[in-house]
This record gives sequence, C-alpha cells and structure tokens, in this order.
Amino acid sequence: MNGFAAGVAALALSAILVVAAASHTSVLMVDVALEDGPRVVAPVPYAVARAGLALAPRDVRRIDVPELADFADDLREVLDVLQDTPDETFLLIERPREQVVVAKHDGALRVTAADGDRTRLELTLPLSSLALAHDAYDRETGILHTGALVRALRGSPRGSLLHLQDGGTEVHIRAW
Repeated sequence: MNGFAAGVAALALSAILVVAAASHTSVLMVDVALEDGPRVVAPVPYAVARAGLALAPRDVRRIDVPELADFADDLREVLDVLQDTPDETFLLIERPREQVVVAKHDGALRVTAADGDRTRLELTLPLSSLALAHDAYDRETGILHTGALVRALRGSPRGSLLHLQDGGTEVHIRAW
C-alpha cells in the first residue's frame, strides 16, 4: 500500500467510527480482499461491537483529545450550515491522474479520491452521523467517548460507507 493509500485508509477507518445517522443498522459488513491473500467477509453485529467496547480497557473507551476543544464550536457551526446547504460540490481538485471531490449529496458528505489507476476511495459520512460524533466529544474534559461513537453506528444508513481500492487490495464496509 503506498503512502497515499495508507493515509486515506487511516482517515477512512477513523471516519467509520464517526459515521451515524437516523435509520436502524444492525450489522456492518466488512469485506476485505487482499492483493496477495485471502478475502475475508465479516458481518459485525452492532451488539457485538457494543459488548466488545464494554469489555475494553478504559483508555479505549475514553480517548484524550484536548486539541479538539478549540475547534468544537466551529465544527458544530460548520455541521449546522452543511445541514441547511443544498446538494453541491464543495471541493474539486484535479491533476493529471489524481482527483479529490468533496460534495454534499442526500444528507451526507461524500469524499472521493483517486490516485492514478491503482488507488480509489469513496467515503460517505451522513451529516447526522457527524453531528452525533461531535456530541460524543466532551470539550470540558477533552475526552472523546467511543461508546457514543459505537452507539451511533447503529443508526448508520444502509449502504456503502467506505470503499477503498489500492491495486489488488480492496476494503468495503457497508451498513445493513
């Protein structure tokens, strides 16, 4: 996996924790096909994720992120503005063999990125999910409560949340 793909994967995996919306997802389907390895398809029931987090060490359930406190109000304001903004493209970067698009569509922030023919990212972040993720952060203490993020997963809309291709390796996470 190249540096671009590794960075995008790290962003995407953390973003999946942020994803939440208003319907009733009970399972996340995680589908990973490695270029030189097996394909693994794993349904991850919401209840299993909650139980796993309940048994996790405290430092996993409460993550200290004091640097977010300075931006919490601004993030909430941006989310509120985005909720009222019509569907449109906010950012388009095109260079030879590279493209990044950030747009609002159907109540979600959608990010697509391509780096040549080998690497492609499609990420869907429902705005209501981002609002719930914002609410999982306690700016007074600087603590991000991962339990609130996991609870938010149950409300993820059905459909694709993340699709990442890097050469022959592919990761697809869908809410069901």
